[in-house]
Amino acid sequence: FNRNNISILVLFSIFLSIVLASFMSKLVVRPILDLITSVKSFGEGDFSHRIEKSAYNELNQLVDAFNLMAESLQDVYASLEEKVQDRTAKLQDAYKQLQEAQSMMVHSEKMRSLGELVAGITHEINNPINFIYGNLIHLNNYSKDLIELIEKYIKVQNQLTQEDSKNIDDYKNEIDYEFLKEDLPSLIKSCQEGTERTKNIIADLKNFSRMEEMVINSVDLEKEIDTTLNILHSKLKNKIEIHKEYEENLPRIDAYGGQLNQVFMNIIDNAAFAIEEKGNIYIRLKQDDEKKNVIIEIEDDGSGMEEDVAKKIFDPFFTTKAPGQGTGLGMSISYKVIQRHNGKISVSSQKGIGTKFTIELPIVREND
Repeated sequence: FNRNNISILVLFSIFLSIVLASFMSKLVVRPILDLITSVKSFGEGDFSHRIEKSAYNELNQLVDAFNLMAESLQDVYASLEEKVQDRTAKLQDAYKQLQEAQSMMVHSEKMRSLGELVAGITHEINNPINFIYGNLIHLNNYSKDLIELIEKYIKVQNQLTQEDSKNIDDYKNEIDYEFLKEDLPSLIKSCQEGTERTKNIIADLKNFSRMEEMVINSVDLEKEIDTTLNILHSKLKNKIEIHKEYEENLPRIDAYGGQLNQVFMNIIDNAAFAIEEKGNIYIRLKQDDEKKNVIIEIEDDGSGMEEDVAKKIFDPFFTTKAPGQGTGLGMSISYKVIQRHNGKISVSSQKGIGTKFTIELPIVREND
């Protein structure tokens, strides 16, 4: 070889060495660069990166170890995330239950306080009402006796002097005796009816807010509903017509009477609120086919609700009423009360047509 050939050969060897060195460097460096990229992804919380194997066993051992570690970390992270989500859901449920328990405690305390207040008021009112009612009976008897006495005097009026007879006639005309004679019995009767109604209202108030909320009793559903209707009389009169459709010989049920009254009160009061001017409320009582449960339906022809609203009606603190007009606890508490009775409550509603609540309660309440 001449000198030129040797130079060319040397340059070619150097070039080939550089190319081979670069190629070998890429083979070695690429897995390392992938490793660096994956480590950075790990730092950002992404454990999905995996490194491909190279042609070198020594590097492949590192790649296998890294991929195994990545897979383990991804499993741990997924498991941890699932546990966090599960724990978060449990905490949210616990918080919701705590809110509901708190609202139930507040409501129970209010009802207890109401019961004590009503008991005190009704005791104080009952005494004068009973006194008035008892005296009206005597007043009615006395008035009959006095009228009868006056009538006897009138029969012998012609035996008096003409002047005395005229004076009596003049006085009879002045006080309108004939009208008094006809109106006095009806006046006394209306007073008796008024005091009797007052006594019934007092009895209903005591029954509605009675203190035995946590005692199971034999409950007459017709009577309990009538009690609630009496309490709501002023809100319903001249506006809403009540239609009662009660199955005959309906059995009494084992229940917390005071709590059921609150359920009926909430539903009927909401029905009255949904009727803007005049409307109807239908109350139905019947047994199921197996004669094991009593079904109570309370339906109105009021404004009704959208489907999404009806789905939330039993949620705590949800209300469609304006601020200050409702707490959003009434129907939630009603739902809990029916659950406590091992019963079921559901609602169906159509906007502009009306709403129907259906309650199913066992006749005999089995021990929890």
